[in-house]
Amino acid sequence: MFTDEPSLIAVNLGQLPESVRKTVRVVDPPDPKVRPLPSVPWGYDLPDRYRQRYGEDLLAQRRSLFSGDSAVDRKVRQQFWALTADLVAERYFGAIQDWCGRHKVASSGHSLWEEEVMHHPALEGNGLKALCRMDIPGLDVLSSNPEAVIHSGWMTAALPASAAVLTGRRRVMTEVSDFVEKMGGRGPASLAEMQATAAWQAAWGVTEFTLYYGIADRPADDYRAYCSFVGRLNAILKPARPDPQVLLYYPVYDLWAEYLPVAGPLQLGSQSPRAQRIVRSFDQLGQTLQRNQVPFALIDHERLAAARVASDGSLAIGEHRFRALLLPADVELPPPAARVVDEWRGKGGRVFVDRSAARLSGPAIIDAVKPPYRLSPQSPYIAAGHFLRDGRRVILLVNVGREAYQGHLQVGAAADWLILDPSTGGVAPAMAQSGTIRVSLASRQAIVLVQSGLQ
Repeated sequence: MFTDEPSLIAVNLGQLPESVRKTVRVVDPPDPKVRPLPSVPWGYDLPDRYRQRYGEDLLAQRRSLFSGDSAVDRKVRQQFWALTADLVAERYFGAIQDWCGRHKVASSGHSLWEEEVMHHPALEGNGLKALCRMDIPGLDVLSSNPEAVIHSGWMTAALPASAAVLTGRRRVMTEVSDFVEKMGGRGPASLAEMQATAAWQAAWGVTEFTLYYGIADRPADDYRAYCSFVGRLNAILKPARPDPQVLLYYPVYDLWAEYLPVAGPLQLGSQSPRAQRIVRSFDQLGQTLQRNQVPFALIDHERLAAARVASDGSLAIGEHRFRALLLPADVELPPPAARVVDEWRGKGGRVFVDRSAARLSGPAIIDAVKPPYRLSPQSPYIAAGHFLRDGRRVILLVNVGREAYQGHLQVGAAADWLILDPSTGGVAPAMAQSGTIRVSLASRQAIVLVQSGLQ
């Protein structure tokens, strides 16, 4: 369906109320002479739901969904996408989850364009909220080049992993392949690359591996080794609880007000300067945290408003306790979330804002959030995951790079640790001294450090 006036709403739903049909010219089948225009999600009762929630006439304000930079325009867009996010979560993801629950199966899957936060308003309204309505939230990784995925794909893993943390679930699913390498003539991926890609995802909390590797692309022994590798990781990590202590604010609330639909492929450059600043800051913060081995979870304004400040000065979300929050540049917390953050800051919570003029650097972020473990020397090619199991600390380190790594991991108070190698099944005592563990990682190697004494 198309419309020949830019201010009208292009929809793709059959039975429209008369009040809506008057504003939309329907062409079915599409007339090739009619130019497609930007569209937004629609539903038969959307104007009524909008009026019930906000006491306003959506159709009278519909131009603001497509253009305008006034405060009123931004308010209309923010309200529209907030309502859309709730309806998508309830009527699509929630409906699937409810059906699965009635039939005693787990709902799972992944969203589209997970790695691009600017796409989330148009596709789900709120990508994090949508994934929170899955029993086993998931991601889709089309590449098994771990060196590339760790830098460009952190959002892909962060969304479902965070959804699991925020909802108190443990299982996270991945669909993983070497599609990019094969299509580019650089595949199939090697066993070492496959294992490093799996370990990087396990560091984020992934437990369920759905594989799209070609069955004839490598020897059976490679598949056996890969499955043994993933099995050993899960034997240690699946019963453990991910323990990120840092939150990164997911700025979808601000992007609702800024997002303007486009007819062609959505590019960040088509959006407002504020949207561009927010997205670039958000991307930079997430990438910097990962490159500095600081596990974190994403949180939106709704989950932030529902969190409580614990007596120990942490921010409590279920059984998880967080010590620091990073806010991207130019975000404005809605009042319910701002009140919680202000209370938390007053009780010692570490809250930091990325300023557009002076971005938080890696060393500045490390100094700000004070992670419990520090790797020296720092390397952007080491991924880390922190877990708790039976009162013991568990740390997964993965070298996704092509070069070997030698360094030390500061683990605080002196304790006995074991080093587990998931590729061989080997177990050895860690070489620790004064709260520091010597770390040696070959290219693409992963190790699991387990505290051998109760903390």
